[in-house]
Amino acid sequence: MARATRSLVFECDYEYHRKRLSAITNIGRMFEISETQNPISRSYDEIPYPSHPIEATHPDHLYTIAKLFGLVPPIPDNASILELGCASGGNILPMAVQLPDARIVGVDISGNQIAEGQRMVEALGLRNVEFFRMDLQGIDAAFGQFDYILCHGVFSWVPRDVQNRILRICNERLSEFGVAYVSYNTYPGWFSRGLVRELMLPYVSQEPDARVRIQQARDLLSFMSASIEGQPTPYAKLLKSELELVAKNPDQYLFHEHLEEHNSPMFFHQFMEMATKHQLQFLGEAILPSMVIGNLPPIAAEALSKLTQDLCEQNQYMDFATNRMFRQTLLCRKDRRLDRHLGHSRLENGRFAGNFPIDNQQKMNDLHPAVEVVFQSGSGRAILTKDPVQKALLFTLADAWPGSLTAPELCDRMATRLSADSAFRRFDSASISALVSASMLHLVLRGDVSLRFLSDRFAMRVSEKPMVSALARLQASQGGLLTTQRHTMWNADPLTRLLLPTMDGTKTSESIGQWIGQLANGKVVQTHRPMHVDDVQKATLNKVLDQLRRAAMLVG
Repeated sequence: MARATRSLVFECDYEYHRKRLSAITNIGRMFEISETQNPISRSYDEIPYPSHPIEATHPDHLYTIAKLFGLVPPIPDNASILELGCASGGNILPMAVQLPDARIVGVDISGNQIAEGQRMVEALGLRNVEFFRMDLQGIDAAFGQFDYILCHGVFSWVPRDVQNRILRICNERLSEFGVAYVSYNTYPGWFSRGLVRELMLPYVSQEPDARVRIQQARDLLSFMSASIEGQPTPYAKLLKSELELVAKNPDQYLFHEHLEEHNSPMFFHQFMEMATKHQLQFLGEAILPSMVIGNLPPIAAEALSKLTQDLCEQNQYMDFATNRMFRQTLLCRKDRRLDRHLGHSRLENGRFAGNFPIDNQQKMNDLHPAVEVVFQSGSGRAILTKDPVQKALLFTLADAWPGSLTAPELCDRMATRLSADSAFRRFDSASISALVSASMLHLVLRGDVSLRFLSDRFAMRVSEKPMVSALARLQASQGGLLTTQRHTMWNADPLTRLLLPTMDGTKTSESIGQWIGQLANGKVVQTHRPMHVDDVQKATLNKVLDQLRRAAMLVG
């Protein structure tokens, strides 16, 4: 179906759903609970939690993980997306800007944060996203079905009945091939993380003023840090690491992670027992490498394979082995048939991206077999290799970053790189293709390379009229972090922030350069030679545009 026709169909559907949702606004208000009645609403209104993009929740990513395991949900471009506990929309607003044909709904109990999200919607002129301040009990059949249901940073911080309600919503409102994302704190890792919370709660729990409670907690943290200074005991080492983590985080994190009434971690098997009761099954983890047995030490991986073949049991034992404290679990309908056997064929039509800084820039693009290069992968793993073809593979991915390449594109660029040196022209296309096929599944499962089955949603070439998203331009004018087209956060320098509002796709690079020239007059004199302001503005703009390109900020 042509895009124009698809957009028209969606517009009709959107108006239908908009009227339905507008009709239930009053119902939603019936479920709103006043600040004096609900401590959760009051605490988040008083101390708003930072609202920002969570890369693992983006439908493009969820679509990829689901497809790997044999479930093919709707393409995100035309999908319906629901976020439970959306705060001020920092996670779904970028999706709404990026996916204009999607239907997106955010629900949260905090009136202040919902109001802030609505202000952003109006400022951006969005028509495909709506916010509702309401209790989760208000989400019923009137909302319709959703292809992607997101619940990040909520499940562990609400009572058990609300946890069950979240899973019930996933069951009732999830479309036939839909994916639900739920994050939560887990044991055994949270036994140590929760120690700080248990020590602080009795000291601050009786104080109603949130700011006073935060200060009291900080005072207690200072005392505990001083009391263990220089102690070599296991308790002191454990407490020191946790205290340092809490101390460097902002007040919002301290308050909502450690001082809220509810913070209920659980074992993975307990979470899955709850999910199963709501007719949901384990699809996978949003972070794929965290569920791969082969990423354990070889002896541990072999022992676990002998211990059990049950996927959920294996994941629970992996939590024991890694002291896991946080999960981002994906669920789907219990009656969906999944295929867990990951082979090279599963990567067909996939797109690969990898950022591989090397240990020594002088070795950049050095394919000689006597030269060992150390590549630092995105997973934090160091990859050491002397193999010319392996180096060509990683160099090619590094050059393309943040852009992604299909396997044929990767092979073609590797062949060009290798053929540039007569010493490596013996590597034919068949041998290159075989290495790529053998390497990519391993690199994906290790977390060294990211995989997507959908095209990049950003531009890797600077156009004549550079453009960043309307959201990024708005964020630049407000200060704070910017949202990239990869659904991550990026901290731009002051000059880049100054230039971003000009990059709306209507101004040429030349006109933007002239605007830079208005910031200075005459010549800029360097010690070695005079440099005209025209050269300064061109060099400045080129540097800014390259930074934006490398940060995946440019749109086509």
